Amino acid sequence: RYNVTMKTIATLFLSLFVLTACSVKNPALDLGKRCMQKGDQIVYSYLWVYDKEAGNKATKEMCDQIAE
Repeated sequence: RYNVTMKTIATLFLSLFVLTACSVKNPALDLGKRCMQKGDQIVYSYLWVYDKEAGNKATKEMCDQIAE
């Protein structure tokens, strides 16, 4: 039980460290599956950190282009 608690705390701490290291000037967070085209591929994520002023270029509609 102690080992699981320590792993959880370490994971949360590492996640916070990674998120604070983002170089977005005006950050916003978007949850839910969204996709965007990067080069000749479609990439997707369930968590997007983006600039509020620029907007999130990833959309739910773009996910329809992924072959399942």
